[in-house]
Amino acid sequence: MPKILHIADVHLDAPFSLLDLKKAQARKSELRGTFSSAVMYAKMEKVDLCLIAGDLFDGGFVTKETMSLLISQFESAPDVRFIITPGNHDYYSSSSPYAKTKFPENVYVFTDDTLTRLRFDDINTDVYGYAFTSDKMATNPLATRPGLDPLHFNILVGHADLDAGIYCPVTRDDLSKSGFDYAALGHIHLGGDVQKAGNTYYAYSGCLEGRSFDECGIKGGIVADVDFDGLRRKIHFKPVRFCKRHYERLTVDVTGAENNQDIAEKIRAGATAAGFGTDTLLRVRLRGNVPVTADLRPERIEAETVGAFYLEIKDTTAPLIGYETLKNDITVRGAFFRELLPLLESENEDERRSASLALRYGLAALAGENVIDY
Repeated sequence: MPKILHIADVHLDAPFSLLDLKKAQARKSELRGTFSSAVMYAKMEKVDLCLIAGDLFDGGFVTKETMSLLISQFESAPDVRFIITPGNHDYYSSSSPYAKTKFPENVYVFTDDTLTRLRFDDINTDVYGYAFTSDKMATNPLATRPGLDPLHFNILVGHADLDAGIYCPVTRDDLSKSGFDYAALGHIHLGGDVQKAGNTYYAYSGCLEGRSFDECGIKGGIVADVDFDGLRRKIHFKPVRFCKRHYERLTVDVTGAENNQDIAEKIRAGATAAGFGTDTLLRVRLRGNVPVTADLRPERIEAETVGAFYLEIKDTTAPLIGYETLKNDITVRGAFFRELLPLLESENEDERRSASLALRYGLAALAGENVIDY
């Protein structure tokens, strides 16, 4: 005892602006469903404390639908205590959803930017936390070391960037000197393994659902089972997946591909080998050498064709030609190639890509082949 679920950066009502309207609406609904799954897990696994380390909401405005769902979910798990620390996206103010909403009795929201304690004697646990009261936080809530009860399990829950002071200047050294048993942190969406600063375990749980290709991989939370008897403390941590879908990146070699079907087959094979399926939002980079006569229109390949929920393709292939031969070619082919060569060797990827396409189409035209119609 106690059993703890640590989650953060849920960002309810996020717009998912990268997607089309239909899929964006689907993702919004799925995000609510993901939060419900986390609450269900807490209830079924008899979690004592569910720590939400900031950015439960994506902003200061929350739809009635989302707030109704949130309240009903909290009410559905009365034996779980939900402890919320507002972050930089959903900071506490007199006009915030936190101030305007009457939460169930099992929900605790920190409202001050100074360190505050919640005491739970039935599980010999103290939880300390603080709230962002604007979209930035310049003060350090751990500047003064808290007087912890050595006979209680002591937890810090907060939104902070340990590497950048603009979002709460708490440091690893602060954690080391604090005396907390566990620091449950939010703000870094990628999450990471549980680490230790001095005698304090700490971790970012990561976001509950990825929202862009900057947040790739499986997302969820951290469960901590605490074996605590007086001064003896032993904690077992494990990650738990909650995300409905996940963002992933994939590089696929399509050397020799003649058409979109060839490309789609190679992407599907690569995605399958990586374990990506219909729950994946996939960004693919094509590389390799393809014939100058290839009819490639990768932007027309549908996600369903490769077995993904969403698909983006960036084509960085190059024409399958002999550069040295073209450099010395005295015909118009060689002159055309030499004109493009500075761009083909540019450090700018977009310039290289444009020049490569121009070379492919130009050589195809000079050879009397059909030029791809865009």
